[in-house]
Amino acid sequence: MCGILAQISAHAPPAPEPESFLKDITNRGPDNVKSHEASYTSPDSTGTQHHVRLTSTVLSLRGDHITPQPLVCASTGSALCWNGEAWRIAGVELGRGVNDGEEVFRLLLDAAAVSDDGGRAVVKALQLIEGPFAFVFFDKVGGRVWFGRDCLGRRSLVWCMEGETGAASLLVASVSDGRKERGWKEVLADGVYYLDLKRRKVVEDDGSNGAVLVPFLPQEPVNGAADRAEKSEDLVMRLPYPPLNAAIPSPVSASAPLTAENSKYPGQLREVLLEAVRLRVQNIYTPGTAPSGSKVALLFSGGLDCTVLARLAHEVLPVGETIDLLNVAFENPRVVAAHVKGPTPGKAKNKSKNFRKKSEGAVDASAVVGEHDSSSTNVALEAVQDTDKPIAGQDVPLDPYSLCPDRMTSITSLKDLKDTCPGRTFNLVHINIPYTLLLEHRAKVISLIYPHSTEMDLSIALAFYFASRGVGVLYPTLEPYTTPSRILLSGLGADELFAGYARHGTAFARGGWEAIVRELELEVGRIGKRNLGRDDRVLACWGKEGRYPFLDERVVAWAMRTPVEGKCSFGCEGGEDEQGKRVLRVVAEMLGMALVSREKKRAVQFGARTAKMGGGGGVDDANGTGEMRARRKIKGTQQLEE
Repeated sequence: MCGILAQISAHAPPAPEPESFLKDITNRGPDNVKSHEASYTSPDSTGTQHHVRLTSTVLSLRGDHITPQPLVCASTGSALCWNGEAWRIAGVELGRGVNDGEEVFRLLLDAAAVSDDGGRAVVKALQLIEGPFAFVFFDKVGGRVWFGRDCLGRRSLVWCMEGETGAASLLVASVSDGRKERGWKEVLADGVYYLDLKRRKVVEDDGSNGAVLVPFLPQEPVNGAADRAEKSEDLVMRLPYPPLNAAIPSPVSASAPLTAENSKYPGQLREVLLEAVRLRVQNIYTPGTAPSGSKVALLFSGGLDCTVLARLAHEVLPVGETIDLLNVAFENPRVVAAHVKGPTPGKAKNKSKNFRKKSEGAVDASAVVGEHDSSSTNVALEAVQDTDKPIAGQDVPLDPYSLCPDRMTSITSLKDLKDTCPGRTFNLVHINIPYTLLLEHRAKVISLIYPHSTEMDLSIALAFYFASRGVGVLYPTLEPYTTPSRILLSGLGADELFAGYARHGTAFARGGWEAIVRELELEVGRIGKRNLGRDDRVLACWGKEGRYPFLDERVVAWAMRTPVEGKCSFGCEGGEDEQGKRVLRVVAEMLGMALVSREKKRAVQFGARTAKMGGGGGVDDANGTGEMRARRKIKGTQQLEE
């Protein structure tokens, strides 16, 4: 993980950015910070002199040494800011001790050396990279500045323009400075961009930036579009995965739920996902200045996706290495007030019935605790297991974190992991966030997620922000603990690939398999346009790197090729368990985790209780005054208040 700040201007060198902005860039890469300044004079009659200032900060995770950035070629003057993980180049895995940034720089320098090809060699070189990335490459030989994100948008990159048209500058950075007047926007993951300093202005006369898009197009023709683009002179990049297999299953093939016995697909997914996990947890370089201990941590709700990843990490890591499971829970005044008040008449019976139905055959959470007799744990068990009875008036104080669904799920899933991973130490880290602490950090999180700016953006980002911070207590001893891991595995992407959202079940009920196929096409098409940049900005601000095995190019390619009935089992006879993400549930069963295989999907903002923090007569979290405000509902799409 690295921080990038690129400033490109015409006529005059760009002004230095404030220290506060540079600190946000440095937080992403605390191991090294360096800047490089260069200029380029247009060969045309205008003789315009362009100025480029590149600043990079480094979180060193690959190779056997810290590699300062920007990487600069002494002979050509070209330079690279690289924030990514090139797991493979041209299909060949990079070996242990090899720094991927240096390899990518060599690749791009060789491509840029191809004279007057219009940038085609650089585009072809970028297509050889497997892994997440955001980058800025100043090709001084070709007079171009290239920048962009991988096709799934797994790393953040934002941009803005500043100044008058004649002397404007373009800023490209990993994170914005939060100043709305600058008009920061996400660099879309719809292709890569370049500024042609020989022929174009940094900012055009109409006020638009002069960047040219090289779009991503499907591997195979879609309505002839790919063929036409291939024959044109336009530059294009091929997506690293095929179009979705849109075949509609026959009644016979989709009549029974997917199992390991009747389908080859769970075994295939296990193998490709295991390889994706292996790449992301092995050979992690730790500088001497970094704390010792666990090298790998997971954003851990106890749900299906993250627990399967933890189980697979056990398969490929030496048994002596500990794995941290980061489980975050928030004190939500709205939820606490509702619990103290007690359930609404008529709902308590149904809630208790539903809980008992879900818990049938489940592990007794007290068995996980063992002999530990913490009052916090006992209250947590009581609060979750006895939903009919409010805690007000009891002898023990209310533990607000026990009201978070993800808290108890993490404990039961830990039991599955311990049973199936003998000899492995899993550190379950309970990260408890008091409401007052949330208020202290709220403005910072809002600044980090910008240009995203809705209540839902904030509620999700808060969970990732504090999970990445990694300060909590170990379960069940309650010993204070801060994770030393600089790698954070996330299960993001599984719901989009394998139909895990509630809307997929709704789509099937309304339109059958055709509707599911349409939904999955939409899901994959918008992964790179949604929220990964936002998530990257909050995770990385603590000097951590988020890694997403489900969004490995080869996992995505497998999911795209696999027919829909090989991923989910909606409408099957005898399908009593959850049928969304059915193929992943079978993988969990194959790995010996029966309880985890039945876990329902729960969005992070509800599992950690960050949703609707200010609604329902709670404390006013909009401005941190601590005053009560009128009871009202907060919609996820509502814009944040200043």
